[in-house]
Amino acid sequence: MNEFENRDYPNEDGAVDGLEPIIDYEDLSHYELTPEEKAYEEMIRQRIRERRRAAERRRVKRNRTVALLILMVIVLIICRSCYASHRKKRDEEKANAKVSSTDKDKEKKDKADSETPSDDSEPEGDIGSHKVRQADGLTYVDGILIVNKTYSLPEDYAPGINTAAKAAFDEMTAAAFNDGLYLYINSGYRSYDEQYSLYYNYAAERGVIEADKVSSRPGFSEHQSGLCFDVNSTDFSFNNTAEARWLAAHCAEYGFIIRYPKGKEEYTGYEYESWHIRFVGTEIAQDITSKGLCLEEYLGVTSKYEDSPAGMSQQRMAEMMGVPLEDPSGGDEDSSSYQYGSDDADSSEDSADGGYNWDGDTDQDYNNYY
Repeated sequence: MNEFENRDYPNEDGAVDGLEPIIDYEDLSHYELTPEEKAYEEMIRQRIRERRRAAERRRVKRNRTVALLILMVIVLIICRSCYASHRKKRDEEKANAKVSSTDKDKEKKDKADSETPSDDSEPEGDIGSHKVRQADGLTYVDGILIVNKTYSLPEDYAPGINTAAKAAFDEMTAAAFNDGLYLYINSGYRSYDEQYSLYYNYAAERGVIEADKVSSRPGFSEHQSGLCFDVNSTDFSFNNTAEARWLAAHCAEYGFIIRYPKGKEEYTGYEYESWHIRFVGTEIAQDITSKGLCLEEYLGVTSKYEDSPAGMSQQRMAEMMGVPLEDPSGGDEDSSSYQYGSDDADSSEDSADGGYNWDGDTDQDYNNYY
């Protein structure tokens, strides 16, 4: 028999029952922690707070990092876009500068910048020994832009005053000034719409038949080319001035011709205009002047509306513009007393003389009809 089986042990149940618990688990509300326990509890709470703060700092740092990366990407995209735009603009400026430089060299080489056609323009035909070309609705004869009653300009052609022509005119006025004379531009470039308004006003007042005698139809005015100028005055009284004589004697030296010379009315389609000059370049201007020709004779062309592919009959012109064909006044007033001077004179206030007043009783100014 096992010796432990007969051994006596204290009553275990009694021993347990006899013990008194140290802590009253029924009511801990009045239990007070010892200073050591309080310190330990505070240490635990402090660690928890530190961990929370550390987690918050990591979250803020992570968000800032993400925001910074997004911002850097946006800035990079903007910079690339700006650089691309700048590079494109720089390339365009270089290309324009190159073209401008080429144009200047060409202008220095030949002051006769009379709107020559591009090399890829196709020949339109020949007039005798003269070569005719069409380019963008413009007609060139032997490389010279021609604008008269036969050859028109497109409605949207608006080059402004030709720079070479203006430079030559300024040089000419300086020379005239040294000779004691003052030359200035009375009328220069005029757009299609301006010419339409001027022609319409006169046709409405006097009829298309009378208008065609003294004014250019819209699209047929040489002023739209930007290559011609009316100098000082558009009145016949200018013909007898020292300025007119100087202009006739010296304008070819600067690349200009008297566009509508005296005695050439049947070729030009306009009366003699001592003030109307056209830029064609020095060499050509001197050749035309020395031969005593007008531009139409020199190029072998006509100046008649009926010869123009873009022209129309006077009846059709009156119907299209809604103006009378003939003079509504029945020709009571003597049209021969009307000083019309320029084919399409200036409508600005710069006109010194007017030059378009009837010599009769009326004092109505017709300067604006051109």
